[in-house]
Amino acid sequence: MSKILITGGAGYIGANICKVLLNSGYEVRVYDDFSNGLKSRVEKMNLEIIRGDILDRVKLIDAMDGIESVIHLAAKKSVEESVENPLKYYLNNFSGTLNVLAAMSANNVKRIIFSSTAVVYSSTSKDSLSEDDPKEPLSPYASTKLLSEEILTLALKSEEISSISLRYFNVVGAGGAELGDNARDNLVPKTFNALGSKGVPEIYGEDYQTPDGTCIRDYIHVLDLAEAHLECLGLFENGPIAKIYNVGSGTGYSVKEVMKQIRTSTGIDFNPVSLRRRAGDPERLIANITKIRNEIGWTPKRNLKEMIDSSWAAESFVL
Repeated sequence: MSKILITGGAGYIGANICKVLLNSGYEVRVYDDFSNGLKSRVEKMNLEIIRGDILDRVKLIDAMDGIESVIHLAAKKSVEESVENPLKYYLNNFSGTLNVLAAMSANNVKRIIFSSTAVVYSSTSKDSLSEDDPKEPLSPYASTKLLSEEILTLALKSEEISSISLRYFNVVGAGGAELGDNARDNLVPKTFNALGSKGVPEIYGEDYQTPDGTCIRDYIHVLDLAEAHLECLGLFENGPIAKIYNVGSGTGYSVKEVMKQIRTSTGIDFNPVSLRRRAGDPERLIANITKIRNEIGWTPKRNLKEMIDSSWAAESFVL
């Protein structure tokens, strides 16, 4: 099996991907600055760890030595923070992607899987979103992801670098007690954190044009997402490509429905407080996953209960 470099590999999603790839026989090298990632997630795994920033091109070039494929996850990812400080996001996320491509070119690495996002799409009342639906990023964070997708597509022509951009929908769950989500701006861990600190969980906006007034999102188990990356690595064997796929469950749940499952999974009764909408939050995001299912053969296996149950089981480790 070949060696994979995972930027941001000590992050929540990255560490779960590491686990799945290692179990499938791949060699893994993690490149992470640990600003958000946790070394404790990966230090007991049989892999190589390099501490580094994606803005450090020289170090990235060195880290690419002996690598066959890259999974590029390292990025700032708070929608709210990106609205407040957009240049920070353009510098880190888009310039960081350019640095990764430059380091790949210097080492003749020709394969990359990029973590994009569903928030590149226009806000819509459609039942689900396909890859060719209109894009209208509502935040600088989303804009950096769409720009990165575009430069990756161009890299096939200019550098003969094959790419697969995966538009993640809402990732939940854990592949083990040490692999939970510590990003407190995500709905589920943010709710857990409020419950653990005796606070009150928050809902941002109850005036959307949805059945219960709250945003609707497509939630996918992190292990299903990790397995999608594994399947995508095999696609590179078919020759030069530049592909974009949605990765979600294909099912939408409102914020209130997720809160209901959290009550069931934790056994804690609570009443969330309603706050005003956040800037950059679209009303509805549900994935149409027909393309990835047909072209790669990947389908999600785990339901919302499994997502919340595994998240709660990992929460004590994160805290």
